[in-house]
Amino acid sequence: ALYGYLHDDLSRKRPTVNLVLDLLCPPGPERLLKYGYFADDAPLFQNHLLELEGQEQTLNQTVVPSAGLIAWLLGRYQTEAETRPFLHYEPEPRPQNDLLTQAQLAQVAYAAQTTAVVVLRGRDALCQQLAAQQLAYQQNRPLLTLDLAEALRLEKTAADVVRIALRDAQLTNAIPFLNGWDVLLMGDAPPPNLITLLCDFPDAVIVAGEEEWRPREIARQRRFLWFEFPVPDYNQRLHLLRFFISALHPHRHAPTPDEESLDLVGLATQFSLTTGQIRDLVHTAQDLAAGQQKPLGRQELFTAARAHSNPRLSTLASKITPRHDWADIILPPDQVQMLRELLNTVRRRPFVLEEWGLGKKLTASAGVTVLFAGPPGTGKTMAAEVLASEMGQDLYKINLSSVVSKYIGETEKNLEKIFLEAESSNAILFFDEADAIFGKRSEVKDAHDRYANVEVSYLLQRMERYDGVTILATNLRANLDEAFMRRLQFAIDFPFPEA
Repeated sequence: ALYGYLHDDLSRKRPTVNLVLDLLCPPGPERLLKYGYFADDAPLFQNHLLELEGQEQTLNQTVVPSAGLIAWLLGRYQTEAETRPFLHYEPEPRPQNDLLTQAQLAQVAYAAQTTAVVVLRGRDALCQQLAAQQLAYQQNRPLLTLDLAEALRLEKTAADVVRIALRDAQLTNAIPFLNGWDVLLMGDAPPPNLITLLCDFPDAVIVAGEEEWRPREIARQRRFLWFEFPVPDYNQRLHLLRFFISALHPHRHAPTPDEESLDLVGLATQFSLTTGQIRDLVHTAQDLAAGQQKPLGRQELFTAARAHSNPRLSTLASKITPRHDWADIILPPDQVQMLRELLNTVRRRPFVLEEWGLGKKLTASAGVTVLFAGPPGTGKTMAAEVLASEMGQDLYKINLSSVVSKYIGETEKNLEKIFLEAESSNAILFFDEADAIFGKRSEVKDAHDRYANVEVSYLLQRMERYDGVTILATNLRANLDEAFMRRLQFAIDFPFPEA
């Protein structure tokens, strides 16, 4: 009624631009200057605090405050209905320090003393979230999380949702946490306009994602802090397994499964998983055990670990279900002993590389490269199945004859796709028909022969970088150049069984 009275029209219940200018500005030049506050790029509108409604000229359009602004003015901030699917407000973050390493806690403590752009990078998304909660907790401030992937899935404009998140963070004195930054990257950098938003923000802001990137075209001086959140190492994985399993039995009188019977050491050794994956696999394993009305055991944990590893490798390779054990292998004692040594090598990797510190001195990855050589039917695939069964890991078979291309460069692209998907699969890779790609390096007669050696080198480099077990199977060991053979850690011959 008040606005209707001021408009001299009781049907008009909201202020227009013209009415606001009449109320706040005296006639004259000042009125024209204040008119600029209602432009599309003016802060009140660019940050979605106010909106204009109506098809009339700007002076006659209705000024509408956003729901978030009204809630904030009334002292009860909440995210707007339109942004609620991707914007989450935590008034009192409660971090879990038990899940962060001492190094990560130290990084958070340092960042909490600054107003920098804090960039969290790596595969461990849950630890990034926990670090953001810890930082807000140390500053005794709320945390406002923007899920960028969800916002873009709902076809929102990146710049708009970032502005809204930064706006609401200022209104509520919250730390803005922009999660899923990878979806905004163009090459190895985000759009310059988003970097400008970060640089113009006067307080600390946290950005998290998996990919590595660097800011370009920074509009003004702004401090960036870069912290890595890689997949937890062996000791941290073992700690997390113990933590989440003990959380299943919070009451002291409840029986806790025996650690040795669960083979937690083997699980932490064989599966390179993030904090979130470890949490989820423990819950999945508990559900599997409950469904069978039995206590949590090794089988459920390893089954869940395989399920929570990257399943997309199955689109590029054939998954083999192990059906054999040691009793099925017919090999001379020396070869069987080498297979057992191979198994022990894999199981002892974390102790040698991490606890003994030798991993820091290796230029290649901590993976294990193996050659199985022998005629068809001598048990190469069977031996790979036994190893997979013993280690509790998935086994994927890649037929190299289908990977090799006659077009220069295509073979490497095909191999790269396989290894990229395999990186988070925690699987054993079994490359069959290696004869399709290997040959004597001395037999270089033309450019294609020379390029074939490039393909071989590329395959061996990727095998060395793969953090797991890779097996090459060949029918003719003589086809492999000795220089390449020296790069393989194990070479096991599979002869025909004697009559």
